[in-house]
Amino acid sequence: MRRALTAAAIVLLLIAAVVARSNSTGKRLIDTGRGYIEHLAAGEIEEAYSFLSDSLAALLTPGTLEYLVDAPPTGGIRAGRAENRGFNISISLTQGGQRTLWLLRGSDGNWTVTGDTSLDNVLGNATVLCSAFARDTVVPALSEGRTPDDFLCPVAGDSHYYSEDGVLFCSAGHLGNGIDTGGSACRILRESLAAIVGQYNSAGYGYPSSFGEMYERSGGLFGQRGGFHCPDNGYSYYEITSDGVYCPFHRETSFIDGPLAVESSDSAGRSGI
Repeated sequence: MRRALTAAAIVLLLIAAVVARSNSTGKRLIDTGRGYIEHLAAGEIEEAYSFLSDSLAALLTPGTLEYLVDAPPTGGIRAGRAENRGFNISISLTQGGQRTLWLLRGSDGNWTVTGDTSLDNVLGNATVLCSAFARDTVVPALSEGRTPDDFLCPVAGDSHYYSEDGVLFCSAGHLGNGIDTGGSACRILRESLAAIVGQYNSAGYGYPSSFGEMYERSGGLFGQRGGFHCPDNGYSYYEITSDGVYCPFHRETSFIDGPLAVESSDSAGRSGI
């Protein structure tokens, strides 16, 4: 009888140990981290965002996590030690290296993500991401009559606004000195290039289709081999149309004095170089 009781006690102790282990801090950390990663991998942005601590969530919008959806696949997860940002867990990446998450337990007893090295990289590039969004989306829309507060920063979710002199800013400070949406610098350069095209045409070279063509045909006296880009957006190169010099970023044209291009010149296109 005593042996049977002893055996039963041992079984109960083992069960208690298993239950305790299943509810251990390490397991709850790993389960929380795994849930966050799995939601991201599945593209379930709102669900993944709900895993973030209030302080981390305040730094970004749910849409920011979309930059992490295509992150490298992950392997094993290992709980680490307590650090300033919380308890860390290391996630092995199948392509080598590791990703680290930090978690803290809230007043409700649940663990939340207070840091993610992959998210740190995105937040570290906030200036680049916000600037690209402003140039590619906001500025073109403003030229069509929209207002800055129609658009929110893609990282912090803060609004955009105009300064008194018409410069566009992000409330989170990501645009630095701002973007001159009035395009004064662009207008000055564009008009000077339009004058040069007029001089080139008057010199007897004919109406050009690009600044690269001007350079080649004039032996370097006019134009530029690689073309000219807008000072407000280095990715937007000026194009020569039948009307004049066109900026695709500001969607403005500086007209050329003198004979206009024939239709074939316009169809030769807005090459930009």
